[in-house]
Amino acid sequence: MSVEFDPCAALAPLVDDGWLDTILYEVKSGKEATVFCCRGGSRSPVPLVAAKVYRPLESRRFKNDAMYIGGRVHMARAGRVKRAVEAKSSFGRSVQYGTWIAHEWEVMNVLHDAGASVPQPLALAEQAILMPFLGDESAAAPPLHAVQLDPEAAGAVLDELLWNIELMLDLDCVHGDLSPYNILLDGDRPVVIDFPQAIDPRLNRNGHALFCRDVENVCRWAEKHGVQRSAGRIAAELWQRFVMGELG
Repeated sequence: MSVEFDPCAALAPLVDDGWLDTILYEVKSGKEATVFCCRGGSRSPVPLVAAKVYRPLESRRFKNDAMYIGGRVHMARAGRVKRAVEAKSSFGRSVQYGTWIAHEWEVMNVLHDAGASVPQPLALAEQAILMPFLGDESAAAPPLHAVQLDPEAAGAVLDELLWNIELMLDLDCVHGDLSPYNILLDGDRPVVIDFPQAIDPRLNRNGHALFCRDVENVCRWAEKHGVQRSAGRIAAELWQRFVMGELG
């Protein structure tokens, strides 16, 4: 039976703790989570906060989770817990749900601390992650697929994205689902979002394929804006440097 999605209940602990004051509007709703623009509370270092609220386990579908979970089951304890995750029992799904949220929080912290162009994680709750809101009280910063740029501007955005992809790889992280739909344009700066499926390419057998797909997706976007780059060559060179320990 489907469980009603109640973002107010999910965000209540963050309101009580002073992180949030008011939910202003819904920004984006997907199968796995909904993002809200909120007014920050007394503890918030920013006036507007983006609250990413994950849907309850019963009404949420993990998209292609088998491709991404490889190398992350180690987050669960050995024995019964790990077996439950691998068998996808109801208990295992509950563990998996929690690890996806915690994993996104941890990845965002590592990447932000290293200087990657990702939102700063502010607070974590059982069902939500808070970060600074990109935009204003009337609208969010647009996703990359919704903007039209001239070749010079698009080339600069692509260069920034490829630098971020390289930095992430140097930190043993591959986004795994990078596309113009989860890259926001904050002024002229691309900001990468949505990391629950991010993987460690050393531990996931799909790491190379996911990495190549990320590079291909951003290069294909740039090509539509008049920028020609060889995604295959770029991905091959970066991956070779990663394998040889020559990044950074």
